[in-house]
Amino acid sequence: MNFKNSVLARAPTRICDIGGWTDTWFYPKGAVFNFCVDLYSYVRIVQTQNDYIKIFAEDLGQQIILNKINKINYDGNLDLLKAAVKWMNIENGLNIYVKADAPPGCGTGTSASVAVSLLAALARLLEKKMSQKEIAKIAHELEIKELNLESGVQDQYAVALGGINFMEIAYPTVVIEPIQISPKKVCELESQLILVFLSSRSSSEMHKAVINNYKKGDKITLKSLEIIKNCAYEMKNAILSEDLAYMGDVMNKNWDSQKNLHSLMVNPIIKKVEKIAMNNGAVGFKINGAGGGGSASIIADIGKENLLKRQLIKSGFRLLSTKLDFLGVQTWKT
Repeated sequence: MNFKNSVLARAPTRICDIGGWTDTWFYPKGAVFNFCVDLYSYVRIVQTQNDYIKIFAEDLGQQIILNKINKINYDGNLDLLKAAVKWMNIENGLNIYVKADAPPGCGTGTSASVAVSLLAALARLLEKKMSQKEIAKIAHELEIKELNLESGVQDQYAVALGGINFMEIAYPTVVIEPIQISPKKVCELESQLILVFLSSRSSSEMHKAVINNYKKGDKITLKSLEIIKNCAYEMKNAILSEDLAYMGDVMNKNWDSQKNLHSLMVNPIIKKVEKIAMNNGAVGFKINGAGGGGSASIIADIGKENLLKRQLIKSGFRLLSTKLDFLGVQTWKT
């Protein structure tokens, strides 16, 4: 395959989603704080003379062929990619290659990152001007309207915009406040943040359980979600004050309340990595995304980061990149 004259796109993923669970349809007014990092999802589009579209999910070793977009079958096989092609009304003549730096089921918004990348690449191909926020909005609508999935709204906006963001949410409306910090603080965060992959996980069962408890008015669930939402406001204050210990305290408070949402939130692997973290210099710990597995964001105390990393690797855990991304989704041509 000749890759000249390709259209390419990439989008980051998000970590340390303080306030997560309150960016969903069942919670009236939520708030979220998150960071975007350089675990990218990549899309390459190559035009062909074929009367079909072929999509290659390179990390998964999967490929599908779409003959007619008005007869797409959503069968659990790369459905979000199919939905993006359908939404952009692409008829034929494309090979689409998709890959991601983050492991599957990482809990860092990778599916949103892939959708945002593909939408941006298709828009570039069609010479259709779309803002990062417009792309984020469509990526979210693909999940909830086209695929009828449960989906919070923070991931799509975070990965489309990049950077460090505080969001106030009246679902599905998002008001975004980009957080500006000094270059010195960026370097410190990149040094002290540790991202640990635990295991691939599906959160659908947990989503159903937490939503059911919320609808029933379970007091522990309601109180926990309120604390989690308030943690987003606290995290904004903490990072603006450039107080690493304060940031760690907020992460711990968010995680303690997240654990109270459902028993599925914690498992032996999570307990193990949390114990290693807290015994080796961590000041903050939180499982990313819905919880129950995936990955953990950790803030190490200054001077303790290398010890903690060594202990995690020694215990068999995989560390992922935490270089902050401030660009969001980007497209280019070759």
